[in-house]
Amino acid sequence: MKNKLMLPLLGALALAASPLRAQNEMPISKPQATAPYRTAIGFRTNASGPAGAKFELRMKHFVKPESAFELQVGQWHYHESYQASLHYIWQPQLLTSSRLKPYAGIGIGAVGTTRNRYLEKQDMEVGAVLLASAGLEYTFPKIPLALSIDYRHTLIGHNTHTLRSLPLTRMHSFGIGIKYIFR
Repeated sequence: MKNKLMLPLLGALALAASPLRAQNEMPISKPQATAPYRTAIGFRTNASGPAGAKFELRMKHFVKPESAFELQVGQWHYHESYQASLHYIWQPQLLTSSRLKPYAGIGIGAVGTTRNRYLEKQDMEVGAVLLASAGLEYTFPKIPLALSIDYRHTLIGHNTHTLRSLPLTRMHSFGIGIKYIFR
């Protein structure tokens, strides 16, 4: 009699336990990476370096869901200095947010200055730089704007008196940017 009662109870227990095990073994899918927008145009400002606040224009274009190119043109760190650079940006999809995205990139650029190391006027002198950048970007859900905060550092500078007279540790900037998004 006990055996006849035990068999259905064990069967019911096995059936009750099996859905719990199945839920733990379900595959977890991660969200597909998507570019937050196709193209954006805006500006960036920073207040570091020896010359105070500087402004630059930026244009960012996604070529893959997590890869973009960013063109930057504007004033640079030092007296009457200007720069133009092209950056490759890697911007991964976070598991927790599709609006807030970190990014990191590396770029090459040209820097021109009309002052020498003693701040005397001179002809435009152009040099090459290698730049690294990292930051966070937030895109708004209902309005076509993106805000970013970033850090940019000069890794290598070549052929300018300005870069030779300043240590590379001073050639960095923290910046805040805003971009208009073309979806």
